[in-house]
Amino acid sequence: MPTMTAVDTDVLAPFEIWEVLYGDKTIKFFEPLMLTPRIMPDDPDEPSDEVYLQVVYPELAIHVNAEDRDELLSWIHSEIRMNWKHYVSEEDRKLGADTLALKQKYLTIAELIDG
Repeated sequence: MPTMTAVDTDVLAPFEIWEVLYGDKTIKFFEPLMLTPRIMPDDPDEPSDEVYLQVVYPELAIHVNAEDRDELLSWIHSEIRMNWKHYVSEEDRKLGADTLALKQKYLTIAELIDG
């Protein structure tokens, strides 16, 4: 991937996520989930000419990196599905305090619907 310049601002445009497919169901957000990519900072110990995009949204346990927007969106959807499967769909008694809080955050902003 070539180095990004200031002209490539469309690459950093926010994602507006209304729904994520989840098997034969859909995770539907009540309002769009807005996630803004940023250019991933270089590791000072391993500088690179490659440029990667990153979305970090700790409130929903989303932390993904990718080489381009399409791949980044795919990873975001994957992270949401994984969190829904392992936390939101899990019984409360099987979750710790942090994961129960994460489950509640998801249920405040989204629901699982058929189709």
